[in-house]
Amino acid sequence: MVRGNYFKYFFVLSLSLFLVIFIKPLHAFAASQDLTISPAVSQIKVNPGQSVSGSFLIINQGDGTYSFNVYATPYNVTGQDYTPDYKAIPGAVDVSSWFKFSIESGSVTPGQTEKVNYTLSVPAGTQDGGYYAVAFGQTNNPKALIGVTINERVGMLFLMQVGDKVVKKGLLQTWQSNFFQSPPLTSNIKIENSGSIYFRANFQYKVSDLFGNTKYLLNGQKFILPQTVRNLSLPWNKSPSFGLFKVSGNVNFLGKNQYLGTKYVLVMSKAVRIYTGIIISLIIVSYIAFSLGSRKRRRQNHNKKRN
Repeated sequence: MVRGNYFKYFFVLSLSLFLVIFIKPLHAFAASQDLTISPAVSQIKVNPGQSVSGSFLIINQGDGTYSFNVYATPYNVTGQDYTPDYKAIPGAVDVSSWFKFSIESGSVTPGQTEKVNYTLSVPAGTQDGGYYAVAFGQTNNPKALIGVTINERVGMLFLMQVGDKVVKKGLLQTWQSNFFQSPPLTSNIKIENSGSIYFRANFQYKVSDLFGNTKYLLNGQKFILPQTVRNLSLPWNKSPSFGLFKVSGNVNFLGKNQYLGTKYVLVMSKAVRIYTGIIISLIIVSYIAFSLGSRKRRRQNHNKKRN
Protein backbone atom coordinates (compact mmCIF):
# COMPACT_ATOMS: atom_id res chain seq x y z
CA MET A 1 0.00 0.00 0.00
CA VAL A 2 2.83 2.33 0.88
CA ARG A 3 4.56 1.45 -2.35
CA GLY A 4 1.37 2.21 -4.34
CA ASN A 5 1.08 5.67 -2.76
CA TYR A 6 4.75 6.31 -3.47
CA PHE A 7 4.31 5.63 -7.17
CA LYS A 8 1.15 7.74 -7.25
CA TYR A 9 2.92 10.73 -5.70
CA PHE A 10 5.91 10.20 -7.96
CA PHE A 11 3.66 10.24 -11.05
CA VAL A 12 1.89 13.44 -9.96
CA LEU A 13 5.22 15.16 -9.21
CA SER A 14 6.68 14.10 -12.56
CA LEU A 15 3.63 15.36 -14.45
CA SER A 16 3.76 18.69 -12.61
CA LEU A 17 7.43 19.14 -13.43
CA PHE A 18 6.70 18.35 -17.09
CA LEU A 19 3.98 21.01 -17.23
CA VAL A 20 6.19 23.61 -15.55
CA ILE A 21 9.31 22.91 -17.61
CA PHE A 22 7.81 22.35 -21.04
CA ILE A 23 4.33 23.85 -21.29
CA LYS A 24 5.12 27.29 -19.83
CA PRO A 25 8.09 28.03 -22.13
CA LEU A 26 6.07 26.94 -25.16
CA HIS A 27 3.26 29.26 -24.12
CA ALA A 28 5.73 32.11 -23.55
CA PHE A 29 7.14 31.76 -27.03
CA ALA A 30 3.70 31.65 -28.64
CA ALA A 31 3.29 35.42 -28.63
CA SER A 32 0.39 36.57 -30.82
CA GLN A 33 0.84 39.16 -33.54
CA ASP A 34 -1.53 41.87 -32.31
CA LEU A 35 -0.61 44.62 -34.78
CA THR A 36 -0.89 44.50 -38.57
CA ILE A 37 -0.20 47.00 -41.33
CA SER A 38 -2.04 47.51 -44.60
CA PRO A 39 -1.04 47.49 -47.36
CA ALA A 40 2.04 45.30 -46.86
CA VAL A 41 3.77 46.32 -50.11
CA SER A 42 3.77 49.47 -52.23
CA GLN A 43 5.27 49.76 -55.73
CA ILE A 44 6.10 53.33 -56.64
CA LYS A 45 7.52 54.99 -59.77
CA VAL A 46 8.88 58.51 -59.28
CA ASN A 47 11.37 60.77 -61.03
CA PRO A 48 14.34 62.53 -59.40
CA GLY A 49 13.27 65.81 -57.79
CA GLN A 50 9.63 64.73 -57.46
CA SER A 51 7.45 63.63 -54.55
CA VAL A 52 4.62 61.15 -54.12
CA SER A 53 2.16 60.80 -51.25
CA GLY A 54 0.17 57.95 -49.83
CA SER A 55 -0.96 56.32 -46.61
CA PHE A 56 -1.06 53.05 -44.70
CA LEU A 57 -3.07 51.71 -41.79
CA ILE A 58 -1.83 50.37 -38.46
CA ILE A 59 -4.47 47.98 -37.12
CA ASN A 60 -4.77 46.71 -33.56
CA GLN A 61 -6.29 43.23 -33.60
CA GLY A 62 -5.36 42.46 -30.00
CA ASP A 63 -6.93 43.00 -26.63
CA GLY A 64 -4.64 45.73 -25.30
CA THR A 65 -3.84 49.34 -26.14
CA TYR A 66 -0.55 49.95 -27.92
CA SER A 67 1.51 53.09 -28.25
CA PHE A 68 3.83 53.08 -31.25
CA ASN A 69 6.49 54.99 -33.17
CA VAL A 70 6.63 55.41 -36.95
CA TYR A 71 9.94 55.45 -38.84
CA ALA A 72 11.59 54.28 -42.07
CA THR A 73 14.69 52.17 -42.72
CA PRO A 74 16.55 51.01 -45.83
CA TYR A 75 15.73 47.50 -47.03
CA ASN A 76 18.31 45.01 -48.25
CA VAL A 77 18.59 41.24 -48.30
CA THR A 78 21.42 38.80 -47.68
CA GLY A 79 21.75 35.28 -49.05
CA GLN A 80 19.56 33.46 -51.54
CA ASP A 81 16.87 32.90 -48.90
CA TYR A 82 16.49 36.69 -48.66
CA THR A 83 17.22 37.33 -45.00
CA PRO A 84 16.05 40.95 -44.41
CA ASP A 85 18.63 43.59 -43.55
CA TYR A 86 17.45 47.04 -42.47
CA LYS A 87 20.83 48.72 -42.22
CA ALA A 88 22.14 51.31 -44.67
CA ILE A 89 24.87 49.99 -46.96
CA PRO A 90 28.06 52.08 -46.56
CA GLY A 91 28.36 54.50 -49.46
CA ALA A 92 24.79 53.87 -50.65
CA VAL A 93 21.89 56.32 -50.60
CA ASP A 94 20.03 56.33 -47.27
CA VAL A 95 16.47 56.19 -48.61
CA SER A 96 14.99 56.47 -45.11
CA SER A 97 15.72 60.21 -45.29
CA TRP A 98 13.25 60.51 -48.19
CA PHE A 99 10.23 59.84 -45.95
CA LYS A 100 8.07 62.25 -43.98
CA PHE A 101 5.15 60.91 -41.93
CA SER A 102 2.03 62.71 -40.73
CA ILE A 103 2.67 61.35 -37.23
CA GLU A 104 5.82 60.06 -35.58
CA SER A 105 3.99 58.34 -32.73
CA GLY A 106 0.49 57.40 -31.69
CA SER A 107 -1.62 54.79 -29.95
CA VAL A 108 -4.30 52.32 -30.95
CA THR A 109 -6.94 50.77 -28.71
CA PRO A 110 -8.32 47.27 -29.35
CA GLY A 111 -10.08 47.14 -32.72
CA GLN A 112 -8.89 50.63 -33.67
CA THR A 113 -7.14 51.59 -36.92
CA GLU A 114 -4.68 54.50 -37.18
CA LYS A 115 -4.08 56.07 -40.58
CA VAL A 116 -0.55 57.30 -41.29
CA ASN A 117 0.08 59.58 -44.27
CA TYR A 118 3.50 59.75 -45.85
CA THR A 119 5.32 61.87 -48.39
CA LEU A 120 8.20 60.37 -50.33
CA SER A 121 10.55 63.00 -51.80
CA VAL A 122 13.37 61.91 -54.11
CA PRO A 123 16.24 64.41 -54.21
CA ALA A 124 17.11 65.97 -57.55
CA GLY A 125 20.12 64.33 -59.15
CA THR A 126 19.34 60.87 -57.74
CA GLN A 127 20.57 58.19 -60.12
CA ASP A 128 17.93 56.21 -61.98
CA GLY A 129 17.38 52.71 -60.62
CA GLY A 130 15.68 50.71 -57.91
CA TYR A 131 15.51 51.77 -54.26
CA TYR A 132 13.98 49.90 -51.34
CA ALA A 133 12.77 50.84 -47.86
CA VAL A 134 10.44 49.75 -45.07
CA ALA A 135 8.10 51.96 -43.04
CA PHE A 136 7.72 50.50 -39.55
CA GLY A 137 5.13 50.90 -36.84
CA GLN A 138 6.87 49.74 -33.65
CA THR A 139 5.17 49.42 -30.30
CA ASN A 140 6.45 50.91 -27.06
CA ASN A 141 5.02 47.97 -25.14
CA PRO A 142 7.88 45.49 -24.79
CA LYS A 143 7.20 41.82 -24.18
CA ALA A 144 9.45 39.63 -22.03
CA LEU A 145 10.02 36.13 -23.38
CA ILE A 146 12.15 34.10 -20.97
CA GLY A 147 14.51 36.91 -20.08
CA VAL A 148 14.51 38.50 -23.56
CA THR A 149 12.68 41.77 -24.11
CA ILE A 150 11.31 42.40 -27.60
CA ASN A 151 9.34 45.18 -29.26
CA GLU A 152 6.63 44.20 -31.71
CA ARG A 153 6.75 45.95 -35.07
CA VAL A 154 5.03 45.70 -38.42
CA GLY A 155 6.38 47.02 -41.69
CA MET A 156 5.30 48.14 -45.15
CA LEU A 157 7.77 47.42 -47.95
CA PHE A 158 8.41 50.16 -50.52
CA LEU A 159 9.69 49.06 -53.94
CA MET A 160 10.67 52.26 -55.76
CA GLN A 161 11.67 52.83 -59.35
CA VAL A 162 13.39 56.17 -59.78
CA GLY A 163 13.51 57.45 -63.35
CA ASP A 164 13.18 55.50 -66.59
CA LYS A 165 16.77 54.44 -67.30
CA VAL A 166 16.57 51.00 -65.74
CA VAL A 167 17.59 47.56 -66.96
CA LYS A 168 15.15 44.67 -66.54
CA LYS A 169 16.93 41.37 -66.98
CA GLY A 170 16.67 37.99 -65.34
CA LEU A 171 16.58 34.24 -65.85
CA LEU A 172 15.40 31.00 -64.31
CA GLN A 173 18.60 29.63 -62.85
CA THR A 174 17.54 26.22 -61.52
CA TRP A 175 14.47 24.06 -60.93
CA GLN A 176 15.22 21.30 -58.46
CA SER A 177 13.30 18.55 -56.71
CA ASN A 178 15.37 15.62 -55.46
CA PHE A 179 14.01 12.15 -56.21
CA PHE A 180 14.41 10.72 -52.69
CA GLN A 181 13.12 12.94 -49.86
CA SER A 182 11.92 12.86 -46.29
CA PRO A 183 8.67 14.74 -45.64
CA PRO A 184 7.81 17.48 -46.21
CA LEU A 185 8.22 17.13 -49.97
CA THR A 186 10.15 20.24 -51.03
CA SER A 187 11.13 21.72 -54.38
CA ASN A 188 13.25 24.78 -55.14
CA ILE A 189 13.20 27.45 -57.82
CA LYS A 190 16.14 29.82 -58.16
CA ILE A 191 15.61 33.05 -60.10
CA GLU A 192 18.39 35.48 -60.95
CA ASN A 193 17.93 39.23 -61.38
CA SER A 194 20.90 40.65 -63.29
CA GLY A 195 19.27 44.02 -64.01
CA SER A 196 19.09 47.31 -62.13
CA ILE A 197 15.47 47.16 -60.94
CA TYR A 198 13.30 44.66 -59.09
CA PHE A 199 10.76 42.49 -60.89
CA ARG A 200 7.87 40.28 -59.81
CA ALA A 201 7.84 36.54 -60.45
CA ASN A 202 4.52 34.68 -60.47
CA PHE A 203 4.63 30.92 -60.06
CA GLN A 204 2.41 27.87 -59.91
CA TYR A 205 3.60 24.68 -58.23
CA LYS A 206 1.73 21.38 -58.44
CA VAL A 207 2.16 17.98 -56.83
CA SER A 208 0.14 15.08 -58.24
CA ASP A 209 0.03 11.32 -57.88
CA LEU A 210 1.05 8.92 -60.63
CA PHE A 211 -2.50 8.99 -62.03
CA GLY A 212 -2.44 12.77 -62.45
CA ASN A 213 -4.68 13.62 -59.48
CA THR A 214 -3.64 16.94 -57.90
CA LYS A 215 -2.57 16.54 -54.28
CA TYR A 216 -1.18 20.02 -53.66
CA LEU A 217 -1.40 23.27 -55.63
CA LEU A 218 0.33 26.53 -54.78
CA ASN A 219 0.05 29.85 -56.62
CA GLY A 220 2.20 32.74 -55.46
CA GLN A 221 4.38 35.70 -56.32
CA LYS A 222 7.73 36.94 -55.11
CA PHE A 223 9.78 40.06 -55.77
CA ILE A 224 13.33 39.57 -57.02
CA LEU A 225 15.75 42.39 -56.20
CA PRO A 226 18.50 43.47 -58.64
CA GLN A 227 21.88 41.71 -58.60
CA THR A 228 20.56 38.86 -56.47
CA VAL A 229 19.55 35.24 -56.82
CA ARG A 230 16.42 34.26 -54.89
CA ASN A 231 15.76 30.70 -53.80
CA LEU A 232 12.05 29.95 -53.61
CA SER A 233 11.63 26.97 -51.30
CA LEU A 234 8.28 25.28 -51.94
CA PRO A 235 7.40 22.74 -49.22
CA TRP A 236 4.26 20.60 -49.19
CA ASN A 237 3.91 20.68 -45.41
CA LYS A 238 1.16 18.05 -45.30
CA SER A 239 2.90 15.54 -47.53
CA PRO A 240 2.40 11.92 -46.40
CA SER A 241 5.09 9.76 -44.84
CA PHE A 242 5.27 7.57 -47.93
CA GLY A 243 4.39 7.99 -51.59
CA LEU A 244 5.62 8.47 -55.15
CA PHE A 245 4.62 11.80 -56.69
CA LYS A 246 5.07 14.02 -59.74
CA VAL A 247 5.92 17.70 -59.32
CA SER A 248 5.62 20.36 -62.02
CA GLY A 249 4.60 23.96 -62.56
CA ASN A 250 5.51 27.19 -64.31
CA VAL A 251 7.03 30.55 -63.49
CA ASN A 252 6.30 33.88 -65.19
CA PHE A 253 8.46 37.03 -65.02
CA LEU A 254 9.53 39.84 -67.35
CA GLY A 255 6.89 38.76 -69.87
CA LYS A 256 8.22 35.20 -70.14
CA ASN A 257 6.32 32.10 -69.05
CA GLN A 258 8.60 29.14 -68.38
CA TYR A 259 7.40 25.58 -67.83
CA LEU A 260 8.94 23.65 -64.97
CA GLY A 261 9.51 20.13 -66.26
CA THR A 262 7.94 17.17 -64.47
CA LYS A 263 10.08 15.49 -61.81
CA TYR A 264 9.37 12.34 -59.80
CA VAL A 265 9.78 12.32 -56.02
CA LEU A 266 9.75 9.35 -53.66
CA VAL A 267 8.79 10.45 -50.15
CA MET A 268 9.79 8.22 -47.23
CA SER A 269 9.80 9.28 -43.60
CA LYS A 270 12.49 8.09 -41.21
CA ALA A 271 10.10 5.58 -39.65
CA VAL A 272 9.12 4.19 -43.06
CA ARG A 273 12.78 3.87 -44.02
CA ILE A 274 13.49 1.98 -40.79
CA TYR A 275 10.55 -0.36 -41.33
CA THR A 276 11.50 -0.85 -44.98
CA GLY A 277 15.09 -1.61 -43.96
CA ILE A 278 13.86 -4.15 -41.41
CA ILE A 279 11.59 -5.83 -43.96
CA ILE A 280 14.34 -5.96 -46.58
CA SER A 281 16.75 -7.36 -43.99
CA LEU A 282 14.21 -10.02 -43.00
CA ILE A 283 13.67 -10.92 -46.66
CA ILE A 284 17.43 -11.22 -47.21
CA VAL A 285 17.90 -13.28 -44.04
CA SER A 286 14.95 -15.50 -45.00
CA TYR A 287 16.33 -15.94 -48.51
CA ILE A 288 19.78 -16.86 -47.18
CA ALA A 289 18.27 -19.28 -44.65
CA PHE A 290 16.11 -20.81 -47.38
CA SER A 291 19.09 -21.12 -49.71
CA LEU A 292 21.24 -22.72 -47.03
CA GLY A 293 18.41 -25.10 -46.15
CA SER A 294 17.95 -26.03 -49.80
CA ARG A 295 21.66 -26.72 -50.20
CA LYS A 296 21.65 -28.86 -47.06
CA ARG A 297 18.68 -30.90 -48.31
CA ARG A 298 20.31 -31.37 -51.71
CA ARG A 299 23.48 -32.62 -50.05
CA GLN A 300 21.50 -34.98 -47.86
CA ASN A 301 19.62 -36.33 -50.87
CA HIS A 302 22.85 -36.65 -52.81
CA ASN A 303 24.49 -38.58 -49.95
CA LYS A 304 21.44 -40.91 -49.69
CA LYS A 305 21.70 -41.69 -53.40
CA ARG A 306 25.42 -42.46 -53.10
CA ASN A 307 24.79 -44.77 -50.15
